[in-house]
Amino acid sequence: MMMKQQLAYIMLLVVAMMGCTTEGERAQMRSGLDSINSRNRNDQPFTVQDVAPYVRFFDDHGTPNDRLLAHYLLGRAYYEHGEAPMALECYHDAVECADTTSADCNYAQLARVYGQMAEIFYHQGLYRQQLELGKQSVKYAWLGRDTLAALMSYEQESYAYKELGLSDSSIAIIEDVSKQYSEHGYYSHAAIALGGNLRELLAKGEYKKARNYIEIYESNSGLFDANGNIDAGREIYYYYKGLLYLKESQLDSAEYWFRKVLNDGMDYYSKNSGAYGLAKLYLQRHMNDSAIKYYAHSYAMNDSAYRNMATNTIARMQAMFDYSRHQAAAIREHEKATQASRQLLLSLIVLLTITLTASWLYIARRQVIDNHRRTASELNTVREELAELRLNNSANEQSIKEKELRITQLEQKLGKYARLVYFGAVKAENDLQLSPNYQRIKASVYKGQLLQERDWTLTYQLTEEYLPGYTDFLNSNLKRDSIEYRVCLLLRLHFKAGEIANALSVTPPYISKVSTAVLANLFGKRGSSKELSKELIKIS
Repeated sequence: MMMKQQLAYIMLLVVAMMGCTTEGERAQMRSGLDSINSRNRNDQPFTVQDVAPYVRFFDDHGTPNDRLLAHYLLGRAYYEHGEAPMALECYHDAVECADTTSADCNYAQLARVYGQMAEIFYHQGLYRQQLELGKQSVKYAWLGRDTLAALMSYEQESYAYKELGLSDSSIAIIEDVSKQYSEHGYYSHAAIALGGNLRELLAKGEYKKARNYIEIYESNSGLFDANGNIDAGREIYYYYKGLLYLKESQLDSAEYWFRKVLNDGMDYYSKNSGAYGLAKLYLQRHMNDSAIKYYAHSYAMNDSAYRNMATNTIARMQAMFDYSRHQAAAIREHEKATQASRQLLLSLIVLLTITLTASWLYIARRQVIDNHRRTASELNTVREELAELRLNNSANEQSIKEKELRITQLEQKLGKYARLVYFGAVKAENDLQLSPNYQRIKASVYKGQLLQERDWTLTYQLTEEYLPGYTDFLNSNLKRDSIEYRVCLLLRLHFKAGEIANALSVTPPYISKVSTAVLANLFGKRGSSKELSKELIKIS
């Protein structure tokens, strides 16, 4: 009896020891995790097998911050080995581990997790998702008092807006973040950020500002050697500099920089840009043979660049759907040998189908986004041309009518593409309220300011891009630029009657009167601006 009691006591003690850990063991494991974190920050390789024991240990014995770091590093290991889906899963686990209500929450680390998730979506061409996660990264970086990380994450948002064709938003972010970099003493970052605006500024014809940015970029970025050569891999800058000289008709200088990017460029894109620049230059000099030569050269390299891009795109898509590791593990554990063979074959077929489908959807969606971007850009250009014609008293009335007709056609076309870019009403509404243009209009209205014509132009662009169906509804029922049209526009954008009155420089009772009339005419109902707003919000 005594022996049985002693044996039971010993077994209980062993079980108890297996379920706990000493402070020394925990310190040793934490030191190992910190070592892997150091390797990660220094771009030194490590594997999933290196990190997995720490994840298991800290899931049982760690603080929220320990678990946050362990799952983040596991995600980094998966990502570096080309397994983006598993990396995202680990990043989601890391976010769930964080205790944001705790005073000692490692907000800076949480910001890095969101930043890595945003990067994955950027490389997959999912720019809206990138923006959502990027804003979380900025938020937690500020909470973690990591100023540089917050500003760098904020800067990344500009790349998403560029890809979405929203160049004004991209330019605004770059200028804002550059200013903040300077305010916090990060002068080289401020200069480098401005360099990201060159392409958009040149496209918009803002040559004076582009020239100023070039001077700041070359003086303060720290990217140039004593001979004026930029760091390897950034040679595309020479193309933008040459393009500026070309626009300013300084052809010899333009030729120098185009040849420099053609000769020094380290990738197809840079070399293609150099050849294209020279072709445009020789065309301007009326040297058609030379222009044709470089256009052909540009075309050849552009074809190579396209093939290279396509290869990389397929590789990324395959990475996003690479579940073979987990399928094989499940097969080894749960299936017999014959069943495993059939399951593996089926899995490969499914994987191939998903990859091909995803590739097709990716290319098709990119075409829609490109068409949407080009249409929006052309619409803005035609509107500017129409505004100039109307200012010119000697303008041909026929030209004005042609511009107005083209604007109507482009608005319809933009609405069609917008319906494809934004899949649902909820997403469109969320994206609208996150857009910088909406925030800019919102700030003006909330301050009680009278909206100027440029503000109305932004407001029309917002609804055309995000709420094409609502724009069609208004255009079909109300006269554009009328007081009724603008009241309905601002009500749909969630502004109140008093705010709308200030924006239009009228009294609140007048807004109520207009709203009552519109509600009766369009919906056959009686009520105030609140009732009209409820009806308008149903239309997207």
